[in-house]
Amino acid sequence: MIIILKKISSKTRQEDIADILLPAVYGGWLAKRGQIERTLILAQRNIRTRLVQHHVLVEILPDFVAERVIKQLNGKRISGKYIAVSEYRVRNWHNDPRVNHSYALVCKRNNNRRACDRRNEYEEIISEFNANKYDKA
Repeated sequence: MIIILKKISSKTRQEDIADILLPAVYGGWLAKRGQIERTLILAQRNIRTRLVQHHVLVEILPDFVAERVIKQLNGKRISGKYIAVSEYRVRNWHNDPRVNHSYALVCKRNNNRRACDRRNEYEEIISEFNANKYDKA
């Protein structure tokens, strides 16, 4: 399962993320251990306002460990800032009704945001950093 840590501080280092994630992934004394497969740190900028937000995508196996991590870390502080942790859902374009472009144009004319594309057209990813392995020291 892939989880996302939303709106982390720009001062957050890779070591800070590891210090927060590893105890939750490894669990307690009797809990089953999980494993971090991949980590991706994203910086996303709004073209209009130049506001930059930082997010972290983490793939954790197995899924029940990822759910435990979400429960433990949601609302915690990393580098002095409260973060939101949730499951990251990958959109499958096969099931997406907004793929029909003529339908999307009608939605935009009628301002029906529930049926048409809700992605912000002014957002861009300005940097990515892959951090693949975490070792407990």
